[in-house]
Amino acid sequence: MTNSEQTAQRDILEPFESYARAAGAQVSIVTTEAGAAAVIASGAEGRIIYTAAVRERFPELCQAVEAAGSETAIAEGIAETASDPSTLAAKLSGGVGIVLAQAGVAETGSVVLADDALAPRLLSMLADVCVALLPSSAIVSSLDEAGALLAELDKRGHRYVSLVTGPSRTADIERVLTIGVQGPKALHIVVLVEEGA
Repeated sequence: MTNSEQTAQRDILEPFESYARAAGAQVSIVTTEAGAAAVIASGAEGRIIYTAAVRERFPELCQAVEAAGSETAIAEGIAETASDPSTLAAKLSGGVGIVLAQAGVAETGSVVLADDALAPRLLSMLADVCVALLPSSAIVSSLDEAGALLAELDKRGHRYVSLVTGPSRTADIERVLTIGVQGPKALHIVVLVEEGA
């Protein structure tokens, strides 16, 4: 990676981190899969479920999480044992869910999630803590760029596409804010910075 590429990556990573934190997400920046696993395992309570896409893209991370002694499972494997969507949802609820982010958006601190199957989608919505793994090279600067990516993901047939900013939050008519009612109580974005950045 050239010096100008490193500078460009830092220039996009800093606002992404700032906006994501302002929206209530926890952000950890790591340089290795083992470092990501250590961050995830240190804050994990209960079982850890990850998607097949995470296992395929970051096998060392998954091995390190398993070696840390956490109870782990793969979302798609759980789906094979579920008789219907309600049973699957119940089996994926709670604990820590690790999903792969397709992109991050610097100007909002959002992550783009795109899945083809129900199990990864439910995992991102029903885990108490959703961990989104985000390669730093996948961070775009604006919502316009993210919109183009969303259109491309739709063309490629991704059934479940969402733009997530911070943990789930809602407020009642009296403006009482509640976190985690309609989704994860916490969003933890783990940014993996490419070597040399």
